[in-house]
Amino acid sequence: MTIYKRRDDWVGTQVEDHLVMIHLDSGRYIALNDTAAEAWQLLEQPRDRDSLVAELTQRFAVEPEQCGASVDKLMERMRAFDLVAEVA
Repeated sequence: MTIYKRRDDWVGTQVEDHLVMIHLDSGRYIALNDTAAEAWQLLEQPRDRDSLVAELTQRFAVEPEQCGASVDKLMERMRAFDLVAEVA
């Protein structure tokens, strides 16, 4: 089971309807939509995929299967941008 943790070298602030994140060392930036921003907040504590899906399903009107597929894509993108790291 993979456990994800957000990386500490990103900071962000809310700008209109997006959470704008900047990488402290490289200066790269990215804007997260509501769902991605919520996942980012949840990852303040390390979580596995199923925990993320359960929390996001409660917060948004989405079926668990659809949410699971979206979480998989989101974690793939967040890993690609070095927003999250796999702990286990």
